[in-house]
Amino acid sequence: MFRQNVKILIISVVAFVLGALCLFNVLLIDVKGIHMNSGINLNDYNGISYVDNERITASRGRIYEKSGAVLAQDIEAWDVVAYVSPDRPGNSLGTYYVDDVPKTAEILAEILGADKQELIDLMSQDVFMTYLGAAGRGISTEKKDQIAALNLNGIEFERVRSRYYPYTPYASHLIGFAGYTYAEDGGDNMLQGKTGIEADLDKYLTGKNGRQSYYRDTTGNSIVGQQIEYTPAINGNDVYLTIDDRIQTALKKALEESYDLGWSTENAWGIIMECKTGKIVAYDNYPTYDQNELDIEDYIDLNAMLPYEPGSVMKTFAYAAAIDYGGLDPNDRFDSSNYMIGEKADGNIERLYWYAPNYVNTIMNFRGWTYGEVDYWYGFAASLNTGAVSLLEKYVDRYTYQDYMHKFGFFKTVDVLGIPFESEGIENMTYVTEVATTTYGQGSAFTALQVVQGYSAFANEGRMVKPYIVDKIVDSQTGEIVYKGETVYSDPVVSKETSDTILKMMEKTSDPNYDGSGRYYYIDGVRIAIKTGTAEVVDSNGEYGNRSIHSAVVMMPADDPELMIYMCVKDSDAYYTHNHEVWKQLERTCAEVYNLYDRPNAEKKEEVTPRVVYKDAMPNLVNHTAAYAHNKLNSMGMNIISIGNGSTVLAQYPKENSTLISKQRVMLLMGSTDYEMPNMSGWSRKEVTAFWELTGIEIVMDGSGYVTEQNISPGELINNSTQIIVKLQ
Repeated sequence: MFRQNVKILIISVVAFVLGALCLFNVLLIDVKGIHMNSGINLNDYNGISYVDNERITASRGRIYEKSGAVLAQDIEAWDVVAYVSPDRPGNSLGTYYVDDVPKTAEILAEILGADKQELIDLMSQDVFMTYLGAAGRGISTEKKDQIAALNLNGIEFERVRSRYYPYTPYASHLIGFAGYTYAEDGGDNMLQGKTGIEADLDKYLTGKNGRQSYYRDTTGNSIVGQQIEYTPAINGNDVYLTIDDRIQTALKKALEESYDLGWSTENAWGIIMECKTGKIVAYDNYPTYDQNELDIEDYIDLNAMLPYEPGSVMKTFAYAAAIDYGGLDPNDRFDSSNYMIGEKADGNIERLYWYAPNYVNTIMNFRGWTYGEVDYWYGFAASLNTGAVSLLEKYVDRYTYQDYMHKFGFFKTVDVLGIPFESEGIENMTYVTEVATTTYGQGSAFTALQVVQGYSAFANEGRMVKPYIVDKIVDSQTGEIVYKGETVYSDPVVSKETSDTILKMMEKTSDPNYDGSGRYYYIDGVRIAIKTGTAEVVDSNGEYGNRSIHSAVVMMPADDPELMIYMCVKDSDAYYTHNHEVWKQLERTCAEVYNLYDRPNAEKKEEVTPRVVYKDAMPNLVNHTAAYAHNKLNSMGMNIISIGNGSTVLAQYPKENSTLISKQRVMLLMGSTDYEMPNMSGWSRKEVTAFWELTGIEIVMDGSGYVTEQNISPGELINNSTQIIVKLQ
């Protein structure tokens, strides 16, 4: 105990002495102008004029996709500062303030794209200094250098950071964007998330600015070695998503092609999720927007924020309730003619065959067609509304059905970390007709996130899996994981037997030899479980008009689903026969990436270019020889791009443990100075960005898609000063 007290006493004395010396040093500088430690006489620096306080801007955390590609990052930017007071210290020559406001405003307005009069008004204020409005905030280094070269009196620059999205447009509504929030109370101006993940995870992504202060002499120059205070910046955390670039790119293409097919398409949206884990591997809206240009027409994330009537994809949940609660056997039969609904005294449904006092409405099938007496296999596969409504009469009462809808997670948010402003949906099941129409997805409204969560129960023996999109959040300075996404299952919603039966009914719907609505989505080589939906859309007058939402849930393989695709298109095509090839190509890409072909009992695989998937197989090649790296990659059939000359690998793309597909490009950095310009024809935006990150050579990318043109010929020597421009289509 005695030794411990002595130790505490010694520490206290040392701390006191150090504090006293710091205080004495400040007093010595203030009174005599002498720095105690260095002995420098500050009077030799034309006298201390003032203390300058500078902000050290913290970096906002990066956002990465699954393989490590950067989807959002900070880049260097500048705020233009105008010193407008002739009383500014160091202004003995009259060059430290804006002495000609109109001329300066005219020059800057042209460069910044600002209003000249607005700049004049800002620089005419009775203040010491001023910023030049939104046009002068966060400008590029190129534009800053252009202004600096003009040597305009009183115009200086403050280093800040701007948010940059290398792949944009890329899941833009999901990732969102960040912009500056300018403090009005003298506080820090910070990049702040405005929408999407940038907004929802702002508290993780935002860093903490540092500070430093030091003396300046009467000429405005800082006095070397006379730093008073220094507090380092703390950078924000990095966010790693579950998004898989190959699947994300395929979904984006499918949504865009669906939109471009015509039929006055208004928008399209979709989610692709791993059925067993809940990992969302693709998520997008179309039309989308460029996060760097912010050419935004609509801020709504349709997958999470839009409650809509999905149509017949909701029949699956009515069938599940009828099987699980009422013992429905799909071989049971029902009358598929128009269904006249009568309401019993207890609020439940009965079927009428003539008008009676308790008649409330008549339900018809699509186009008004009837098929006589059919079994429920056919009722489900052909998506007959009358079959869905009959379930409430024969197998499950309306109140129990409503309970099942809540158990499936409808009418409450899914609460996915990273996705803000989720809608709860709209529950319209007060009246018996509303309950009846909800069985086939009209009347009540749901979100796409709710639909995929509900369907996941049929892939997991009756338990739903919670969707998630944030794989982990990492402290960018220490590497410590501060949050880890994980698979979370619900309690059983239905029995394993019920979920197995539903999968069999969905698979039968895709049978090309059966009259099911899913036969148009069948592809050879994979067993498909599917349910389609077509819903009428309410117009601005509150009436159902000529717009429809077409959707489908595909799970594959049907015997033990690993992947779920859900996509919706809103257009004016009532019958929706034009988009099947787009859908099927998306299915093929997913099946190829996830190696879902050639399962037991599957049909012969379609003829496609054979490519092998190597899951999590990218080796760590850094510090290995070129021969070793080439031997490893050649064995998997990779397309190797060597950058620079050298015998040892300095860096690599993709990163270690990434999933590879034979014939894909793998980049190895072998040198660190001059490089030969590669032929980038056919490279994706992601691959171009990877080359930029490996070499540090900035590349201007015009457009989206794949490289079609480059301004530097292949083989030419390039370095950090080379301006590379590529065009993508």
